[in-house]
Amino acid sequence: MRERANSREREDVLAERSGVGAFWPGRGRSVRRFAPRVAAGVVVTLLVISGCTPWGEEEHPSGYGEASVPAPLDIREASVRTAEGATLLGIEDLPGDIQVDAQNAFGATTRFREARASPDDAWVAVVTSGAAHSAGWLVRADSGAASPAAFQYGGRVTIGPWSDDGRHVVFAQEGPAGNRTLTVVDRESLGDSVEANAIPVRVEHHGELDPEAQRYEALGWVEGTLRFRLGDEPWVFDPASGAVEAG
Repeated sequence: MRERANSREREDVLAERSGVGAFWPGRGRSVRRFAPRVAAGVVVTLLVISGCTPWGEEEHPSGYGEASVPAPLDIREASVRTAEGATLLGIEDLPGDIQVDAQNAFGATTRFREARASPDDAWVAVVTSGAAHSAGWLVRADSGAASPAAFQYGGRVTIGPWSDDGRHVVFAQEGPAGNRTLTVVDRESLGDSVEANAIPVRVEHHGELDPEAQRYEALGWVEGTLRFRLGDEPWVFDPASGAVEAG
């Protein structure tokens, strides 16, 4: 393992570099093809006008996430638009409910909260919310097909960093008890529910922590592994094996 000083330096570098699954097409809703608009580089980081902050409420170093914000976007409750007013995606293009597991689905698609395109513009990670819940989705840019990726009951979901190759993306779930956890979604291995698609990022002693101490923070990706913090401690998550090690 690296010395703590080197580890902390790597975290700061990652923080500066970081910006931050196929839904069942339509479920009776229209599916809009928006690949050309994504390729144009305008769907990258979309934040609701209310000021939702990705990855939690903490302050981050200057430049955190700036690299992936090439163009301002107009986020409305029912649509995502360019600064010029062209509609990129409508709320009606997503399923009305998010399938959490084989038995349960919840309404969490009332309005848009956030979205971010993959580095290769092939996919878009999207966050929506309902009356009390928040949902994360992966949407294919070429077809508009959406896959359930994340869900938080009585809380909110935000989007973390994409891996450099665009295969994995991080979602953060903020619960009503004050905890924040991370999940990773692999776009090459998608099923029909959040349970099937979300890979939990957890340290071995996660269950022993109080909710207030379960505050995970995604930093960025290095050589296919996710670097994150839990409190002041650096950790590394390997999505290929599911292993978590001190970093």
